[in-house]
Amino acid sequence: MAMADSHAHQSENVLSEAMNVGYGKELTVSDRNNGMKMKSVGRYKSCALELDEIQKYFDVPITKAAKELNVSLYVLRKRCRELNILRWPHRKIKSIKCLIDNAKELGLTNEIEILEEHKRMLETLSETELTERTKKLRQACFNAIYKKQRSLKPSFA
Repeated sequence: MAMADSHAHQSENVLSEAMNVGYGKELTVSDRNNGMKMKSVGRYKSCALELDEIQKYFDVPITKAAKELNVSLYVLRKRCRELNILRWPHRKIKSIKCLIDNAKELGLTNEIEILEEHKRMLETLSETELTERTKKLRQACFNAIYKKQRSLKPSFA
């Protein structure tokens, strides 16, 4: 009975130490089997991630951003919710980049400046919606490229 109490007390101590780990502090945990000590260094708690630090990674997938920031995906998503970033903007930014490339290919120089500005806004304010003009331009570019590819394809009829 006394042995069970000591294991329960030891578990409570380890748990309380683990919950008190802060930024960059080391946590030492004794291994029950052989008395060896292991150290683990925590990178971040969620509150340590600032908006400007997270914004640097908006153009990559969220899993890659979490690895680069050295935090778990859960911690990054939780911090994003706290900062009112409801959706990760990677795909929207990727879409705008593709649209810029398509506009360059089609020679729409005056539209490129507007798209570049829209991309910069997305990189800073992730909740920015695409404008109707941008959506129509995206559809027009898609149709033009589709027609161009279809005209280059040999017909077998």
